[in-house]
Amino acid sequence: MTQHVLLAGCGDVGMALGERLSQQGWAASGIRRSVDKLPENITPIPMDLTNPGDQDLPKADAVVITLTADGRDVEDYRHTYLGALKGLHQALQASGIPPRVVLVSSTGVLGNSDGTLTEDAEPHPTRDTAKVLLEAEHLAQQLFPGVIIVRPAGIYGPGRTSLINRVRQGSPMDHARITNRIHRDDLVSVLHEVLEAEQPPSLLHAVDTEPARMGDVAAYIAGKLNVPVPPDKPGGSAGKRLDSSRMQEFVSALRFPTYREGYDSLLS
Repeated sequence: MTQHVLLAGCGDVGMALGERLSQQGWAASGIRRSVDKLPENITPIPMDLTNPGDQDLPKADAVVITLTADGRDVEDYRHTYLGALKGLHQALQASGIPPRVVLVSSTGVLGNSDGTLTEDAEPHPTRDTAKVLLEAEHLAQQLFPGVIIVRPAGIYGPGRTSLINRVRQGSPMDHARITNRIHRDDLVSVLHEVLEAEQPPSLLHAVDTEPARMGDVAAYIAGKLNVPVPPDKPGGSAGKRLDSSRMQEFVSALRFPTYREGYDSLLS
């Protein structure tokens, strides 16, 4: 039987996941306020999840929640993340909560650390918006028992080239800061595996295999662009190293295991 997935907040990651799943025989529906950008193989469901009213969602086997705040301040995050989770729960009451619910959060909830952080690390968010994301994780656990939380870091890929642009422009950056990232297509692979696995982990870091200093990443990109390495501008945070061992055991293979393969694909 064809499985049906609801993609709640179906933006870039949700659309890429929906297209991947549809190629694997799933039926995918995208929930967003404006559905004109959805590809043909994703069934559009126009809905404002922060205010669903009496609109109900169809029965599904799974729901993947990939939300993007309308703005950068705390209230924007609270409205989008907390409001949409409550609205989604309300709109699913008639058809029932799917047996598998996946929330895409962020490693920002962990804060900064001098050591290497696994999924067992206690979150200590420093940014106010990250505190809202952690609150959203807790709310999702209350509303959707058994929810699986995936925390990506530094998503880059097609249309996500801000670091390339900064290097090209020579924007100063903190060379010593430890950074973590994942290519969008590899994040889609992680979510795909989570949906199809019999017993996926309840929490995963979606990051590649090599945490790296920002200066090293910038130097690699600069070499590809044949431009000078941007100047160093020391900051106030050393960043953090995220352990991806659990994800590597769970996901068959990353297409872009480090930033080198990822940026090669974008700059080729």
